[in-house]
Amino acid sequence: MSHAATPLFSWQESFGLRQNPFRDSLDSNLFFRTRQHEEALIKLRLGIADGHALILLNGVSGSGKTFVSQISLRDLDRSDHETALIFAYPGMGKGVLLEAILNELGEEKAARFTQQRLAQLQAKAIAFHNQGKRLVVVIDEAHFLKADGLHLLRTLANLETEREKLITVLLIAEPALRRRLAAPSYAALRGRITFMIELNPMSQQETEQYIKYRLLKCGGSADLLPANIYATIHQLSQGIPREINRLLYNSVMESLTAAHPTITPALIRTVAEKQAVTWAR
Repeated sequence: MSHAATPLFSWQESFGLRQNPFRDSLDSNLFFRTRQHEEALIKLRLGIADGHALILLNGVSGSGKTFVSQISLRDLDRSDHETALIFAYPGMGKGVLLEAILNELGEEKAARFTQQRLAQLQAKAIAFHNQGKRLVVVIDEAHFLKADGLHLLRTLANLETEREKLITVLLIAEPALRRRLAAPSYAALRGRITFMIELNPMSQQETEQYIKYRLLKCGGSADLLPANIYATIHQLSQGIPREINRLLYNSVMESLTAAHPTITPALIRTVAEKQAVTWAR
């Protein structure tokens, strides 16, 4: 008689947790709102509600930009807004960008030329406006856009009725975009970005609160990790949520395979050193 294999590890049996608190996913239940994340949400909501044409959400990779934007979109009243979410990739130009937006809005066949695609998008935006809806276009990884893709945003910002802009474009980008936009050739585009929201790495106190929040949300105890571990985690992760998750997840795996009874600062440093060696090869 065969028996089902017993799992070697489960979050419940090993740590008393219902699920992995350190997974890198857009689970809104695990969204920890620091003061700056809360401020970013408020500014995004106000910017969209007030009909601003271009808004920039800026921050290093892993700081929670996409998380904040997804929460903002989730909270929009769908009866008042139509949304298009675009993930830019290296070298994405204006023609492909317009096609991607049109496809997201249900236009199965984009016109052949850029000017015709722009006319299609304008017609879509006007149709939404006539229905009492505002079009919100979110461009994630916007730092990957080519120069002509960025300059297209200035054109989109100019699409308007006699009283208001037709489209709000939310740019989500790493600091590389901010540095590019500092060039003189982008002065006109900079002038159309109403405001920039910046997400910075978390403080040591926020890092500790972030970890404890996730542990509690996943059914564990806030005291699951020793108190002397947080300074080490913050130092090695630099307060970036994605790096905190990666460091702790790999530390859990290391503690299991090495039979460590607890996750200690020394173990955290060992894991960080292994990660550094792996990527330096």
